[in-house]
Amino acid sequence: MLCRYLVPLCLACATFAAPASAQTQPKPDGLWRGSLGAGLTATSGNSDTLTYTLNGEAVKRTQSDKLNGYLQAVYGLRDNNGIRERTSELLRGGGAYNKDFDKRSFGFGALDLERNRVASLNLRSVVSAGVGYHVVKTDTLTFDVSTGPAYNRERFTTQTRNAMEWVFAEESTHVLTRTVSFRQRLAYFPNLRDGGEFRAVFDAGFAIKVSDRWNATVTLNNRYQSNPVPGVKKNDLLFVTGLQYVFNP
Repeated sequence: MLCRYLVPLCLACATFAAPASAQTQPKPDGLWRGSLGAGLTATSGNSDTLTYTLNGEAVKRTQSDKLNGYLQAVYGLRDNNGIRERTSELLRGGGAYNKDFDKRSFGFGALDLERNRVASLNLRSVVSAGVGYHVVKTDTLTFDVSTGPAYNRERFTTQTRNAMEWVFAEESTHVLTRTVSFRQRLAYFPNLRDGGEFRAVFDAGFAIKVSDRWNATVTLNNRYQSNPVPGVKKNDLLFVTGLQYVFNP
């Protein structure tokens, strides 16, 4: 079982290797930096399963603005008495542009896309824009808050939903030691039309420097939706460990 799945994994890594690249604290020199990470979990015997993850990001920063993009994929299979079953099929991607107005305030625009076949989600598209504030901005610690309107279009297998939302977000990066860094982001999306309905997004991760080009990573992604479609749970949690190749010119 493992051999017939390892080939698609290698092909997928080759496909994503070109555009994916970034680091936690990019220098403001206008050069692209990035990272590409992968993880694999396999079992054989009483239970034949395979789950692999891919994640990549790219960022270009200057003294006054920042452009970044990201990609995350999770795919899992299981053999159940000779029948192949899909246990996960998740794809996320998007990008954002930040423009500093002065040393503290900035504006932003972002696009986030998500596909989760197990949760019956064919595509979620979220476009957002607004303003933010650099509460802390140093070489070893950054902390930003931001807010603005967002438009969310969700296309499920059984229905399509459109909603105007408002985003409240905070994010920070922490250089804990010379070899360990931490990054987190929390965003809250209340529905402006249906009172009481909301979405919440939380991402966090540690990067541990193994060498100049390689990091060991531990990441946590949590997605919560108060009004999912029937048969789908409200909370979706993803925990991944793996290796990450860093491109840093």
